[in-house]
Amino acid sequence: MTGADLYGARVSDERMGVFGTAWIASIVLYAVVRTLVVWPTLGDYGVNPWAFLVFDVVSAWPFAYGQIRVVRAARSQRWAAAQRWSAIALVAFVAPYAYIAGAGSGEMPWAAWAVVGGFMVLLAAFTVIRIRRQVAGEPGAKRTPDSPSP
Repeated sequence: MTGADLYGARVSDERMGVFGTAWIASIVLYAVVRTLVVWPTLGDYGVNPWAFLVFDVVSAWPFAYGQIRVVRAARSQRWAAAQRWSAIALVAFVAPYAYIAGAGSGEMPWAAWAVVGGFMVLLAAFTVIRIRRQVAGEPGAKRTPDSPSP
């Protein structure tokens, strides 16, 4: 993203670093792979895999980029920016699941709801834990080279 971001700060792709760019690419790739799982498992319950792919891929970039920005903002103690980027990442994270909930609302069995809900909670927990570790600068936490030191 070049030019002014949502909050007036100038951000360029170069400042994101190799790891930040790789993180975003991995989340987008994960979205594509996840569609390959949704297709045969939820396709029979009203979930259009092509629509899910669009929701998932389109929301993957703001989700991954939002995570990077949350870590940056929290490390520099810009709490208002961290909250805004957290909200953006949360909306982007929930969007594909919201599509599943809307599309499969009348047809999915309770077991499918339990698996989708459990998967969503598990991924959300891992994301929160990873972001907290990065913000704290804990040993073993993956850090992006462009983030300020704690």
